[in-house]
Amino acid sequence: MLARFLSLLLPIISLAWRRNGEDDAMQMQLLQHKLVLEDVAGRSLEAAQPLDWIHFPKTGSSFVNAIVHLNGACPSLANYALNEDTVGSGTCWLSYWLEHKCPYVCNADKYTCPQPCHVHLPVTNYSAQRGHLVGMFRDPNQRILSGYHDDHNNFAGYTKELFTRDLGVECRGQSEVVKSMPKRPLSEFAEMWKGGMTYQLVTEHPTTVTLDPRRPQVTRRDATEAARRVRDGFAFVGLTEEWDLSICLFHKMFGGVCSAFEFVNTRPSFHGKSADQDYDTSELQGWYDDIDDVVYAAAAEVFRQNLVLFNVSQETCQECYSKRGSASRVAVL
Repeated sequence: MLARFLSLLLPIISLAWRRNGEDDAMQMQLLQHKLVLEDVAGRSLEAAQPLDWIHFPKTGSSFVNAIVHLNGACPSLANYALNEDTVGSGTCWLSYWLEHKCPYVCNADKYTCPQPCHVHLPVTNYSAQRGHLVGMFRDPNQRILSGYHDDHNNFAGYTKELFTRDLGVECRGQSEVVKSMPKRPLSEFAEMWKGGMTYQLVTEHPTTVTLDPRRPQVTRRDATEAARRVRDGFAFVGLTEEWDLSICLFHKMFGGVCSAFEFVNTRPSFHGKSADQDYDTSELQGWYDDIDDVVYAAAAEVFRQNLVLFNVSQETCQECYSKRGSASRVAVL
């Protein structure tokens, strides 16, 4: 609640300093004096719980490790990393864990396991979830290119028919049929995934799952509403492109200590892709996702504002970064 109050106060403070000719350093000093960070973290987490994770495809499955290791969230998982090796089920490890393990090991008062169980479940009741939502956001074109080049899940091979057939598995990523299907052209795939983050934020009564090619298309008007929900309804906003800084911010806001497995790459799109490299957007030949671009701009705004509010920077995060060791530096590529 205090962070929310300060986020409203920040523009007023900024205007006052500009009018008095003071520099940015004075503004930062004032904000830091307003924040008693160790107290704010506890109160912020209490107000936000139970946390409700909205997981957009290709934004970072490893974020689940930051959530479940918060104080009291899933006590039996202390010092236990969730990933493909520890959970099993191959590329479908997160789907399996959320459905078969999460309800039994996590405290429902601290973290809401998605029901019905879909890894990429949309916001289903915004009025009830407002203030409890957390999530990582990613540049829309990078997210789409990551999805296209994900050879393990082969999202680009998904067809409408796949969602009307019983493949004998809980997750389509487990099906050899899916893995062997030819990819559709990038231009077609990009249109299919366009507005995906917006869809998850505004579609409260979905008729299809997020990855179903039959899902309804969204509009710029939907994107405006989705952006409003990002600004007003999310207790935490992180950016995949700023993974390390996002993990540090998460702990500054909610407490707890950083751990190496929060930085581990659990779902690389293909072997050899570096976490520090962007995809070459020239592949899209000038096309861009103008729907989710609105949402991402709002997420980046909230993220940058919270960096100031909670005094988070590369310098103040060195203790957190020291925990990552030799871990890969992003959760999903």
